[in-house]
Amino acid sequence: MTLILPAVDVSRGRCVRLTRGKIEETKVYYEDPLEAARLWEGMGAEALHIIDLDAAIGIGENVEAIKRIIKAVGIPAEVGGGIRSVARAKEYADAGAGRVIFGTAALELKFIMEAMRTIGRERVMAAVDHLMGRVAVKGWQELAQIDALTLCRRLEEAGVARFMMTSIDRDGAMKGPNLEYSLKAASSLRGEVYLAGGFTTLSDLSLLKGSAVKGVIVGKALYEKTLDLRAAMEAVR
Repeated sequence: MTLILPAVDVSRGRCVRLTRGKIEETKVYYEDPLEAARLWEGMGAEALHIIDLDAAIGIGENVEAIKRIIKAVGIPAEVGGGIRSVARAKEYADAGAGRVIFGTAALELKFIMEAMRTIGRERVMAAVDHLMGRVAVKGWQELAQIDALTLCRRLEEAGVARFMMTSIDRDGAMKGPNLEYSLKAASSLRGEVYLAGGFTTLSDLSLLKGSAVKGVIVGKALYEKTLDLRAAMEAVR
């Protein structure tokens, strides 16, 4: 069974969605992100995907707002966005986050290994965001000189067991996912792989049938109501 994780992206204390990661293309859906989290929990979500957008691009942080969400909901939450210190990762873990997601920091193997020792291997997820296979870092503002699958394999050798791959050319664009590269990666890694970026309709989700994908993060499609959470969860069972 594939898990559907509603995304709760937080910027300036509000629940928002961006288009292709561009902060200038921000749409506010809830002034209080906890309202969104409770909505998805009430609709049967089994887990939440919470991201601090401001921390990801280095213009601030929403740590207290996110910890408030984690503590208020009764389902697991994975948290990411600008987590570049083990101390911050531990802070989220101590607040109850089921998993902590490392993006740019995932390029540093020593850092990831220290995080696994501190909060536990099972609570570490590496976010390998890519543009047609090339790794994007620093809130998607830069492209690294490394292939996404190559990075995943290096991280797997270091002990990482969970990966999130976002095809950034489709994220928030409501144009469907670009799955060719991500499905190839999912089939060649031993660990769990979660995908994000462009999932808009039930037909998009049907493309995952028979794949090795463990979970899908869905954001804008839920907020824009082109995808119903209950129907999405049923479609991937």
